[in-house]
Amino acid sequence: MKVFLTIVRNSVRQLVGGKRLIALGLLALVPAVVTAAVTSNTSRAGAFRNFHDAPVAMVFIIVLPIVALILGTASLGDERRDQTLSFLVLRPIRRETVAAAKVSAAWLASWIVVASGATLAAVALGVTSQRWEPLGAILVGTAISTLGYVAVFTLLGYLTGRAVLAGLAYVFIWESGVTFAADSLANVSLFRIGLTAYTALVPDSAVFLREPLAALEPGVWGALAKVLVIGGITIGAAGFLLRRRDVV
Repeated sequence: MKVFLTIVRNSVRQLVGGKRLIALGLLALVPAVVTAAVTSNTSRAGAFRNFHDAPVAMVFIIVLPIVALILGTASLGDERRDQTLSFLVLRPIRRETVAAAKVSAAWLASWIVVASGATLAAVALGVTSQRWEPLGAILVGTAISTLGYVAVFTLLGYLTGRAVLAGLAYVFIWESGVTFAADSLANVSLFRIGLTAYTALVPDSAVFLREPLAALEPGVWGALAKVLVIGGITIGAAGFLLRRRDVV
């Protein structure tokens, strides 16, 4: 456990250092700015509706996937490209432990960035509408979706040097395009997994989120189970690849 926590701590420091954190932090603030604009000078009910018309969708569909993509692909990908991964894998550490630590670090770093902006957006709504339950719900929902995304993108970052390009194609073509056009594919949409958890905790928000939710039913535990399965598969696959591929 000590080795695992050490890898997580050092990896988080690497991921959120420098200009990367500034750029992603500014992106995460956009929903809060939009929330302040669309909830001012309106009724409490109107503020609640406007919050779910734009800012919530921005958090789950744009900010969260992009932050998870940048940090997730960097978690193992940067180590491999910089040829520093060998310092980890040549030590007597289980490869699955390394993979789990890298996924955990990417999740923690990504969620901190996303949650910071999401918290400010929810607080802006609370001040205007006196509706505070979205605050906890959006933290839970983003934590769940972030884990799903970073699990996929961490493995992708290890496999290819063009992971960011491939990830952008996935986010903006598959998730924001194809799955909206075909409701039957909503089950494989990672942002919708977290959104189902959010609407389970704020039930009256579902009426404003019908389009992104498609035919999915709200639920926290089901959403959590899905991303844990995705994370487990990623860790197993990454551990196998770390044993089989030349990382020295």
